[in-house]
Order: sequence, then C-alpha cells, then structure tokens
Amino acid sequence: MRIFRLFILISLFFCIVVNAQNKLEKVKSYFPDSKELRKDNIDWYRFSVPENWEKVNERKISLAVAVLKSKNTYKQASVVFIQGGPGGNTIAETMFWVDHPLRKNHDIILLDLRGTGFSEPKLCPDLGKKFFEILSKNQSEEQDVKDKVKVSLECRQDMINQGIDLNSYNSTSVANDLHALKNVLKIQKWNVYGVSYGTYIGQNYAKIFPSDVQSLILDSSIPNISEYYTNNTQNYMLSLSRLFKICKEDAKCNKEYPNLEEVYYNTISELEKKPITVDVDQSIVQSGQFTYNVEDYKIAIQQSLYDKKLVEVLPLLIYQFKERNTATLAGLVRAFSGALSLNYGNYFCFTCNEVIPYNNLHKYDSISSKYKKLNGGLSLYRSDFSVCSQWNNNQDILKLRNVSLKNDNPFKVLILSGGFDPITPTYFANETAQNFNNNVLIVKGYTYGHGLGYTKSGASIIKNFVESKPITDSLKQYFNQKYVAFKTGITLNKGIVKMTGDISSKQWYYFIPLIISLLVVFVVFISTLFTIISKKGKISVHVFLLFLTSLLLITVTISLGLGINSTLNDNFYLLAFGLPSKWNFAFQLYRVSLLLSIITFVISLIKAFQSNIPLYIMVFLAIGIIHFYFLDWLSYSYILETS
Repeated sequence: MRIFRLFILISLFFCIVVNAQNKLEKVKSYFPDSKELRKDNIDWYRFSVPENWEKVNERKISLAVAVLKSKNTYKQASVVFIQGGPGGNTIAETMFWVDHPLRKNHDIILLDLRGTGFSEPKLCPDLGKKFFEILSKNQSEEQDVKDKVKVSLECRQDMINQGIDLNSYNSTSVANDLHALKNVLKIQKWNVYGVSYGTYIGQNYAKIFPSDVQSLILDSSIPNISEYYTNNTQNYMLSLSRLFKICKEDAKCNKEYPNLEEVYYNTISELEKKPITVDVDQSIVQSGQFTYNVEDYKIAIQQSLYDKKLVEVLPLLIYQFKERNTATLAGLVRAFSGALSLNYGNYFCFTCNEVIPYNNLHKYDSISSKYKKLNGGLSLYRSDFSVCSQWNNNQDILKLRNVSLKNDNPFKVLILSGGFDPITPTYFANETAQNFNNNVLIVKGYTYGHGLGYTKSGASIIKNFVESKPITDSLKQYFNQKYVAFKTGITLNKGIVKMTGDISSKQWYYFIPLIISLLVVFVVFISTLFTIISKKGKISVHVFLLFLTSLLLITVTISLGLGINSTLNDNFYLLAFGLPSKWNFAFQLYRVSLLLSIITFVISLIKAFQSNIPLYIMVFLAIGIIHFYFLDWLSYSYILETS
C-alpha cells in the first residue's frame, strides 16, 4: 500500500511539473483587423510545449490556440479540430467555425499544429511558392523532381541551422501536444475531429490517450499509413474512372462532352508533345508565365476531384485542356496555386518521419504501371519518395514502430467519405472502420469529394453524432443523391473571368467612380422617363436617346449582376469559365448600349450641348466612366458556347 501511495504521489508530482512547463498564455486576436472576430467570444492563446517530449526541459515551441466559446450557457463536451495536409493551417479558417452548428452547444478548439499557421517556429513558409515556381516552368519531369529535391533539402538544412529537431514533428508529438492542451484547459474529455491527414493524427492520439476521447470524427480517413502513398495512383484512377462512367451515362454530359475518357488520355499525349503556356499575374508566378505539362494537367484534374463543385465542372475543364483554351487555363493557375499552400517544412517532417518509411516505391511504381495510358503515377506525390530518401539520409529517423491504428476502446466513431475522393476513397472508410471494434458509423457522400464535414450537411451530421442525436435520412439526403449536376450549356467568356477577378481582388474604392456613375445614369433614366410621361411622348430625339441609353446601361448592369450572383450560388467555379448561356443577352445588350451611347453623344453634341453644357458634361462623363469599366472587362470577352 505504501508503495502504491508513493507511486501516486510521484505521478502527481510529475504531472504538476509537466503542466507547469506547458504554459498557456492569453494573447490578442490573431486577426486584429477583423471586427467580427474581435467582437466574438473567442479566446486566443499561445501554448508553450517541449519541442521534444522526451526532453521536456529543453527547447520549447509556441503553439497558436483559439477557443471559440459555445453560444449556449449549458454547453456540452468541447470539440478539438485536427487539420490535415500534413501542414494545413487551422486558425486561418476561424471564420468557418464562427457559425458552425457544433458551436451552439460546444466550445470549438482550434490548434495550429506544430510547424503550421501561427505556431512557431515556422518551418520554411516559402517552400510552397518555390514548388509552384518549379511547376510553372517548361521543363521535364526529371528536372522538376531534381529542383524539388534541391529546394526541399535547402529547407531541411535551414531548419537544422535554426536548431529545429526535425524528428519531433510527427503525430506522436502532436498527440502529446493535444493531451497537454486538454489538461491545461481543464477538460476531462473532448470530441476529437480530424480531417484528411488529421484523421491519422487523431487515430494515433486516440490510441495513445484513449481516456481523452469522448468521440472520434474521421472525415476522409486514412486507415493504414503504409498504404497511403502506395495506392495513390490507384485511388486517383478509381475516382476518375467513376467520373468518366457517370458522365457517359448522363445524356446531357455525354452529348456536350463526348468520349470524355478518350479526350482525357489524348490530352496527355498532346501535352507530352506540346505543353500549354499561359500568361499570368507576376504576383502568382514571378516569370509571368505558367506552362502546363503532362504532370501539371494530371495533378490539376486530381485536385479537382477533391471538391463536389469542381467535379461538376470537371468535364468542361478537361475539354478546355483539349482545346488549349489559354484564357480559361490562365484563370485556373491562381486556384491551382492554392493546392500548394501547405506549410511544406511541416509536410516533409511528417511525411519523411512517418509516411514514406512505411510505403514502398517499387510497389507504388508497380501499381502505377497498370495504368499505361496515364504514363506513370502522379509526379507530385512520387517525388516525395525522392525528397525523403535524401531528407532521411545520415539522420536517425523514427525507429520502426507498430503503426497499427487498431483501437479497442469504447468511444464512438463517425467516418465520413466522399465517392469522388481521389486520395482517401470510400474503401478507406470501410478499412478505417475495421480499426475499431464497435460504435462505428460510416456516412458516404456519393457525389462528394474530400472533406465532407466542410459542407452544411456534413456539419449537421457531425453535430447530431456528437450529441448522440439520430442521423436521419433527411440529414443524409444530399449525401445519398447519386446524380451529379454536371454543368452544361456554358458560354465561355474571359471578360466575366476578369470582371469577377477584379470584384474579388480590387479594393472597394476602385469601384467608387463606377457606383457614382451608375447613380447618375439612374437619375437620368428617372428624369427622362418622367419627361416622356409628362409630355406624353412629345420629346426631342436626344432626350429619348438618353432615356434608351440609360435604360440599357442599367439593364446590362442588373443582368450581369444577377447572372454572376446566380452562378455564384449555383457553382462559383463556373465564373472561372464564364456564365450559363441564358445570360448571353446581357453581352448583346451591352454592345447595343455602347453603339447607342456614341449616337446619343453625337446628337446631343449637335443639338443640346449649347443649352446646358455642365449638365451634359456630367451625364456623358458618367456614361463614359461606365463604359471605361465595362470595356476593360468586356473587351476581353469572346463567346463560345460549349454546346
């Protein structure tokens, strides 16, 4: 009994010492310019933990934490979210969680995992940009890989020079971080919610610290780290083949995008002979040009399968590559760059520590070779083997350990899986379920891709699961749908691409002259309409022309606004191509309004300017400003219906 008491005292003392070293310090918002977040009930912290949990008295690192307080006073167990990647940012997505259904009854805890986001140290934050510069070049796959290895090893050396312990950036360290954070926040148990690679981290955490977990939510799950890379090409082709099959069976899709599978593979052959070079903003690529080669094409299509909305436009995108539509493909580059927004120093620490050592390059190549028309696997992933082979050279990597995620503990588990997911396909969900003995629920979204929890339906399902409420068919109705709403009848229009790009990227004051000018034209419309009504149609020609011109400009503006808004609500990715063809009339009206504006100006100059010069100068200045904006946008326009 004395020995037992002594053991308890020593354990308590150890816990007190460790917790004292793990300092949680309240700080100001990580988003000082966001009024909405400043007013919200969110606590922001910096959390100090050992870099190496086996050397708790040595180097410390600082983790960024955000606690979004429950909106209900009588709150239930907290939810901690684990981002994927590895290397994805968490706190940067705080706005997503502000009105999340879970927040009604639960605190939501966001943690930038070590080496990501606002946490420190930062691990080569510019490495993703360097990768994108490499991808943008017109060079061979071999040279791409060579350049990628070079900049990755430079990153590794830079971290070593800073005294960073590369081996300490892994899922086991994160598990210790999470356990320590839970304790310092005085939480007994919490709901652990991981997405993508975060599901592997979450399962690892739940295995090491099972008593911390009330429930486990695994969105787009990894069942076995040793198959994660090995089956990469196979998983991509499963999703892509499903796309081809469903499009072929869909009458509209098959009519507008015939022989989609053949077109996809033929485009690979064409790009091998002649890549596509497009002009882009230098803020995206320093050279101002991006060259799509075969590997860029394959990874662009693979990344598109992640998102339900992108799946709907994927046949259209494949055809744009076929037709070498540089205008559309130039707009794609910005979105493509987002795929490389991870913290790649963190990515390679995790990947080289705990993924690549357990995957087999020979097996990867063997599986990839089965898809002969694909001409190899996805170089973006295969090149990680090359990076890690040198990253781990002359370094004590993590000793081979039991990587099994089998867990016999009684907490309940929810697994979400998308039918088009090219990286963690639906069979992964079934295999993940086998890691647990019972209390497992699998929900599949047949027309969805990666990260179902980011959808409204997914969020509601997760909330009900966490709160032990029934997950009804009505909650799953969108996930159960088998129909893919492929987008057909689209008018390709690069003017719309430029217009929507300006609206999203320009500062608000850029549009002040346009808004004022539209108000002036609206006043002209009202006043001329009143004149026409009061004089019963007995008016001068120039007044009638002013009425028609103002009416057309207002109609064009409203039509384009409605068209963009309608498309935005339906599928915002379409705005990277143009608008549905039902809005073509707006462009025809604009051409008429431009011609009419010129005629009105000439006639007014002859007949009316002499009577009220300042008024007409103001009116035509406003009309000119409107055309200045619209011509800047719509002079880029060309109309080419996909049907």
